[in-house]
Amino acid sequence: MKTGISYFGNRNPEHFRRDAEVMMRNHCTYVVHTFSETDLAFYAGTMKEIVAISHEAGLEVWVDPWGVGQVFGGETFSRLIATHLDHRQVSAKGQSLAIACINNPDFRRFMTHWTDTAIELGADVLFWDEPHFHIFEKGDDDWACHCIHCEIAFKAASGRDLPLELTPEVRKFRDHSIVTFLTELCDRVKARGKRNAVCLLPPYIVPDCLADWDTVARIKSLDIIGTDPYWHLGGIKAQEIVREYSRKIADLARLYNKEAQIWILAFRIKQGTESDLARACEAAYKEGIRNLAAWSYLGTGYMSHLASDNPQLVWETLGRAYQKLRNL
Repeated sequence: MKTGISYFGNRNPEHFRRDAEVMMRNHCTYVVHTFSETDLAFYAGTMKEIVAISHEAGLEVWVDPWGVGQVFGGETFSRLIATHLDHRQVSAKGQSLAIACINNPDFRRFMTHWTDTAIELGADVLFWDEPHFHIFEKGDDDWACHCIHCEIAFKAASGRDLPLELTPEVRKFRDHSIVTFLTELCDRVKARGKRNAVCLLPPYIVPDCLADWDTVARIKSLDIIGTDPYWHLGGIKAQEIVREYSRKIADLARLYNKEAQIWILAFRIKQGTESDLARACEAAYKEGIRNLAAWSYLGTGYMSHLASDNPQLVWETLGRAYQKLRNL
């Protein structure tokens, strides 16, 4: 049984050394370190030291492109899209969007640099977290991406101009774009002897996200496929939504010979609902999931935007759930 926890916000190695011990005592077997554009520019050496400390403590290390280009999930900003406007996605209505386009060759080259650096940190697994096109506000009928690179790619694939409407063919093209992007990254990582994991956005959270998960699961160089069925974002009972998506991920993993992973909500947990974490962990386990991770360390109490009402109780509840499952 693998039990992980994400970690961000601290770049003091000696402080992390103490936190790593806390993780181990809370029955975690691996840590997911965020590695943002800021980290890439200013903290690469520091992060290499933190990764080494993680290994010394007995933790497997995953590295996450947190908010890089805003293409991946993460509560952080992107300098890349502020300084390279030509990297941005363009909406069907012509709006320049604050997110890089995965079909832009310059962004792909940037991701090659990020990937090589993350590997050099000593990562065991590179974690491709929630890759996506721009997410519009509910009710907005605009969509992305309609930049020159997407227009060229669509015409090369279909022989036709990219429509202004989000047709089924365009949706399939967008899915294919994400898959080819991930395949390129995963192949590079696998060639260096490391493993790849992906977390796919559930459609009940983002309706216009990648729809055909089989296309991702078929990536040969991908090792771990997962999703994050965060129940509070859909107003759904924890056990129900986690059970549903655990079953879906477990089925995909069996079909394509991958490892299945489920992310457990450990942020913005309301007072009195902490036990939902334990029920969610058990629901995933019963569906065959043997790799769980939670976002984030200490109930995310150190980030006011995502803090749980009682972060310490969230952390303790998660630790007990992890211990129980690891002892089965």
